[in-house]
Amino acid sequence: MAKTTDTKTTGTKTTGTKTTDTKTTGTKITNTKTVVRKKTKKRSQAAETWARLKTQPLAMFSLGVVVLLVLVAIFADVICPYSLAIKQVAADKLQPPGTPGHILGTDNFGRDILARIIHGARTALEIGVISAFLSVIISTFLASLCAMIGGIVDNIIMRIIDVISCIPSLVLALAICAALGNGIPQLIVALFFSGLPMHTKMIRSVALGVAKMDYIESSVALGASPGYIMLRHLFPNLTSIIIINGTAQISMNIMMGATLGFVGLGVKAPTPEWGTMLSGGLSYMMRNQYMVLVPGIVLALAALFINTFGDCLRDALDPKLKGKA
Repeated sequence: MAKTTDTKTTGTKTTGTKTTDTKTTGTKITNTKTVVRKKTKKRSQAAETWARLKTQPLAMFSLGVVVLLVLVAIFADVICPYSLAIKQVAADKLQPPGTPGHILGTDNFGRDILARIIHGARTALEIGVISAFLSVIISTFLASLCAMIGGIVDNIIMRIIDVISCIPSLVLALAICAALGNGIPQLIVALFFSGLPMHTKMIRSVALGVAKMDYIESSVALGASPGYIMLRHLFPNLTSIIIINGTAQISMNIMMGATLGFVGLGVKAPTPEWGTMLSGGLSYMMRNQYMVLVPGIVLALAALFINTFGDCLRDALDPKLKGKA
């Protein structure tokens, strides 16, 4: 009996000890996991987007070209004086590339082509960025009104947008420039209206889907004003499409601005502008091809790399869209 009692007692102690150790170990593991979870922080959307961009060599290269273009536009006066881009020297006209003092040659008025290319970058970005910014911001506001208020407001806004979109964007820009005259402000207004219908329709389609989310419907049920819901919930969810559309519109507006300059409806002379340079060199293309090739290549490369970066940025912001048109 004594042996049996001892054996049972020992077994009970052993079992109790094991059970206690197991529970203690389990508690330690749980605590460790809790600590790890507390230390791990979720990255912001900007950080995740940048991390995806860094894995794409084409995105980083195109970003480098875009940054270089922006820096050239900002520091154009530091790189070369503005007077070189507009000063007419009859003795230096039609100098070929490689001429001392004129790396890319001169035009038919003796103006330095490199200086006009550099200062033309400022003109192109000024027109492209400002007009694209206005188009995207106003279209976002209109699309948000359509999504949040709906009804007669949605019908009125979209019918006006439909009327504007019936006119091809380039034809509309040509008509506005012909009515308002030449100049950078007139170009910005023309390009703003030409890009407004497309962005309003695209952003409205996304905003309508966001407006049906449960948390927005809950805010409406609690009595939140449409303005508060737009600022607090709707706009943050439209950030991706705003950035994507804005980047694409900048490239499009640069090309359209050059097109308007080519047909004589661009900036006022002698302001340096790539489309005007193409138009001016057209008459000398047979003997002085560089007058057309230099601004044409620069314009094509600028549009190409801005578009390429926009595509890569779209894939980084929303990987589900990768490979889709």
